[in-house]
Amino acid sequence: MGPYKVPGVNGIANIVFKQCMGLLVPYLGPIYRVTFTLKTYPKQWKVSNMVILRKLSKPDYTLPIAHQLIALLNMIAKILSACIVEDLVQMAELHGLLPDNHFGCRPGRTTMDSLHYVTKYIKDVWRKNEVVSACEGDTAMKPL
Repeated sequence: MGPYKVPGVNGIANIVFKQCMGLLVPYLGPIYRVTFTLKTYPKQWKVSNMVILRKLSKPDYTLPIAHQLIALLNMIAKILSACIVEDLVQMAELHGLLPDNHFGCRPGRTTMDSLHYVTKYIKDVWRKNEVVSACEGDTAMKPL
């Protein structure tokens, strides 16, 4: 999370949590544990504000692509969600739950990595003097 992004609904900026991590973890850790022990999630953590901002670089503001949607969330809940996501990703990697060619939300598997993978596949097929075909809606490319 960027340190100087707009604060969430509780008004606490990310930088506060980043700079005061050592002071806050001993308090936030037990609070987060209780949410799982008691199977409860505070109502205040569920509150969010959606803001629509204009993109300055767009000349025509009548088009939907000239705007971006920003979600302002409670920072305490956002940190908990980020921790859960990190744990789930680690467990999925540890137990091999995703196929090797799955690139979404995996460590070390960026969009650029997927583009390199596709490019390599196409060039390997071309080197064999074959043709590669991919149609909209297909989940995989196939040599013809």
